[in-house]
Amino acid sequence: MDTLQVFLAAQADLLRYAARITGDPAEAEDVVQDAWLRFRATASARILEEPNGYLFRIVHNLALDRQRRQGRENRVFVGGATVATELVPSDQPSQQARAEAKDELAMLHKALAKLPVRTRRAFEMYRFEDMKLVEIASELGVSKSLVSEMVIEAVEFCKKALRRRH
Repeated sequence: MDTLQVFLAAQADLLRYAARITGDPAEAEDVVQDAWLRFRATASARILEEPNGYLFRIVHNLALDRQRRQGRENRVFVGGATVATELVPSDQPSQQARAEAKDELAMLHKALAKLPVRTRRAFEMYRFEDMKLVEIASELGVSKSLVSEMVIEAVEFCKKALRRRH
């Protein structure tokens, strides 16, 4: 028996059959290719009474196996993804944490408003505008060491304001 002739004669029918089961022509081609490899290995090891029927049975089993595996994968990776993402804790702060942060920010604004203008400005340039102490000193017309002292004073003042709250 020439296994290649049997396979080639049935190939178009096998593709249609596999496509009906899998619902995907590309998947059907893979099934038929796998079926050919199994059919050839089996036919070389023993004589087949019904080679055509045996070939269709191989396609049927492979197509069903792939369909089942795809269903399991979809349940685990697609359907399970929704469940899994719901179990992951949010990285967003809680309502309470937001309210506390808002209160702290308001206290910091009040504390900064109480600082002398030049000290507050030195702190803002250093912290919010990312300027270097030398640049701030040049901008304010003072020494670098004085700017350093002003920034430290502002930081300490803000820390004390927050501690008084707690």
